[in-house]
Amino acid sequence: MQTYTHLVMTAVLSRQLKQAEQSSRSTPLPSTTSLPPVQAGPLLLGSVMPDLPLIIMAVLLVMVDRVRATSSPSTNMTGKDKDTEPLVRRLFSRWFFESRWIKLLHNLFHAPLLTAAYTIVGYLGWKMGRGWGPKLFWFGVACTIHMAIDIPIHHDDGPLLLFPFDWQTRFRSPISYWDRSRHGGPFIIFEHSLLLGMCVFLVWGRWRRR
Repeated sequence: MQTYTHLVMTAVLSRQLKQAEQSSRSTPLPSTTSLPPVQAGPLLLGSVMPDLPLIIMAVLLVMVDRVRATSSPSTNMTGKDKDTEPLVRRLFSRWFFESRWIKLLHNLFHAPLLTAAYTIVGYLGWKMGRGWGPKLFWFGVACTIHMAIDIPIHHDDGPLLLFPFDWQTRFRSPISYWDRSRHGGPFIIFEHSLLLGMCVFLVWGRWRRR
């Protein structure tokens, strides 16, 4: 799923959680919630953080590719030579699956074991009265939701399931959110229809509050 869809989806979730929290505070009965107070900022950050390291790396490599293209003499290149192949292409075709550094960057906020650890540590921190506890908890929740959505819609390029203990195992889904040969076309239509609906929901809610 596209990073911006994760962001908008989490914005909808954040609004609903905030409304539920405010509703519980307005009741005459004491609150019995067992969750930390909702933190919208960490939620939104966590919704995109799993993708950010790879996005930043791709942007940097695109810039390097452009510098290489403008500084090298014009020749009849096929693009198949190791030295002339764009670095950003190598990133997604080879390094993503082979480089331990790229695997680390991609799974630092994407791997199920790590996102669960962030959430649990944040919850325990909140229970112990630490100010960072709620922030880390909701950041971990958002990363976990992002990961849970991504796993079934990535054919062979999803999160590593047992990282950092296993650097190879991924869930091989029959669906890819981007590959048209694996139902990517219908999924793109579904995703952007959902995105449009969520944007309308957020704008409508803001307009009603005014």
